[in-house]
Amino acid sequence: MKPKLRFVVTGILIFAGVVFSPVISEADDLLLDGIVTHKQYLIELSGTIMNETFSGVQALLTVMPPSYGSLHPYQIMIQGFPKKNSRNTFFWHSDDTEMTAIANDITSEIKRTIVKSVPIHFFFLSPTLLNQMIFLTQQDDERKRLAERTALPTRIGAQAGKLKLRIYSNSVSGTIWIKGYDNVEKAYVQYSASLYGKRSFKLEQSQQFKK
Repeated sequence: MKPKLRFVVTGILIFAGVVFSPVISEADDLLLDGIVTHKQYLIELSGTIMNETFSGVQALLTVMPPSYGSLHPYQIMIQGFPKKNSRNTFFWHSDDTEMTAIANDITSEIKRTIVKSVPIHFFFLSPTLLNQMIFLTQQDDERKRLAERTALPTRIGAQAGKLKLRIYSNSVSGTIWIKGYDNVEKAYVQYSASLYGKRSFKLEQSQQFKK
């Protein structure tokens, strides 16, 4: 091959590598294109409720095709894992919200309505309930820990809330806040958390085996 022709061919190959390689790598990491079945992500939550901080709480995030007749591009459901009603977890379903999606950024917000309640909720171990149990067990440290393990968290229905996610094919991150009325505390309580997780193929496979 002549030197001049070799230079031209080399230049074309370098140009092709610069232009097309990033596009391919980005396409491999997109979530929104071609969702035909569910995808699951095991996530960890850290945040606050009232004066309580928490971390290491696990939840399962599932992305699915949209419900029949839905205007949303897909469904998003989040619930506690392995227990759905464990302390500081929550339940969220995007069908009961208003959703916007731009590329991989998704916002799901509870509809502004006073007519219909939504099934979205979170679980909080109300301090009043815990203090009552500790009082009954004479307040020593060992019995306090036992009370925290055995007390049932209060289910607090959402009256407002917003979920913001950035979802890729193998990872997810975001924030959430939910506000509702705690009948035990006789006060409004807000749940706020950040989340991060990875795609879980094992959970998807185990669910397929159960069908």
